[in-house]
Amino acid sequence: MIAGMTIRVLLGAVIAAGLFIAAFATTRYLTAEPTAEEDWTLASSDAGPLIQINVEHDPAGSVRVAYQLSQSRRALDFGRIAPGRRPERWRIESSGFEFQETPEGDRLVRTDGAAFDAVIISVATDGPRLLKTYQPVSSYGEGGVLFYTGHFWPAAPFRGRAEANFSFTPAPGAKVSAFGQSTDQLADWQSPMNHPAYVYMGPVPPIRDGAVNTIFDPASPLWVQRELVSLAPKIFTYLEAVMGFPLATTPDFFLTAPQSPDDGRLSFSGDALPGQVQMTIVGGAWATPSQRARDLFRRAAIHEAVHLWQTAARPASRSTPAWIHEGAADAIAADAMFALGFWDTRQQSEAFERTKSECAGELEKGPLSSARKRGDYRALYACGHVIAVAVAEAERSNTAAFWKDFIGQAREKRSVYTEGGFYDFVAARTQNEEFQTALRAFVRTPHAAPARSIDRLFAAAHSPLAHGRGR
Repeated sequence: MIAGMTIRVLLGAVIAAGLFIAAFATTRYLTAEPTAEEDWTLASSDAGPLIQINVEHDPAGSVRVAYQLSQSRRALDFGRIAPGRRPERWRIESSGFEFQETPEGDRLVRTDGAAFDAVIISVATDGPRLLKTYQPVSSYGEGGVLFYTGHFWPAAPFRGRAEANFSFTPAPGAKVSAFGQSTDQLADWQSPMNHPAYVYMGPVPPIRDGAVNTIFDPASPLWVQRELVSLAPKIFTYLEAVMGFPLATTPDFFLTAPQSPDDGRLSFSGDALPGQVQMTIVGGAWATPSQRARDLFRRAAIHEAVHLWQTAARPASRSTPAWIHEGAADAIAADAMFALGFWDTRQQSEAFERTKSECAGELEKGPLSSARKRGDYRALYACGHVIAVAVAEAERSNTAAFWKDFIGQAREKRSVYTEGGFYDFVAARTQNEEFQTALRAFVRTPHAAPARSIDRLFAAAHSPLAHGRGR
């Protein structure tokens, strides 16, 4: 997923994209992987009969989801959200149904095993943020909700998503908005990206400025809203230039600010989907437009925007290691912070040194190749960032130039990128066997002295970064 890809940023003492603890604040930056579900999202040729999914928005903030099947089934199969999430938090209004958890995901079935052609569920806005997946229904202020279609879109009998249309009915006085469209109702709707998408239902209309379509949670600080409005055109002008092509559609940016105690936190989390970015800020430290807050918001927003280009051009498969695209997004965002004048040379160098230190700390827990299985998501970002910079050094270029060509290689074919394909492209670009060997070892082997391993990676790239001279 674009569906979901996850980063934590440390600001103040550590301004790297990832988890950071300052003396008085905890900064959390989590980003769902842009294309982790890509091999399961598009309807296959054998998707089967149509499913009509009708979503009704309750003024209290919940949603009611009614499924009407054109042909009876014995089950609706869904992917897994989190253990127990659907059985515990989703209420089945139709009698005689239950959710069953399987290794492949959750199944909605009749308790008597009979086939059915209709079922209704209701879902309240979700509580604590889920890691490495999208929130099914998020509270969006003044009764509004942000609805992620992917968790409600059943699987096809064999592969891919079932053929389905969504219809959205917002609460009285509210609108339904997606991809710049805002209307009283959406009927028989399918995402223009042919992919799971966010749909907003609530009283706030989108702001269309040409660069993005933005919907702000009314509770979000005014300075943050102004920052995004000012930042978006700069981000998209820069990324369009360095990535070499414009996005096919004006993207949606959703910004929410759930209420939280004024505990001094400065927490940012974000999700990226094709054509859409969702950002959440939590903590009392956002109330004041400090430089720390501005730096975090800018870098995190740029990171999410990079995912839009990555997924638009060349999606990952579910098996693609997240360090490839997350590390690149982190590195490109850092370059953008310098190019757009938000950092000077010293700040850019210091930020990268912190990233290397964080990567070294993560590698003490085990090799990068098993970081996700261990739940060490921050390693995917910090060490992926280190790799992205090392690759750029090895080819005497920059991360954006590498990715421009990497994704451009298969834009027309729309083929997914893989770990093997990444290594092959690095080999072709660098013509440096020493670096190729060092890169694979860096990813796959345990490190007794991670800081020295990072230094060896840059030494193999024949980079001055191997000698601690910054960027």
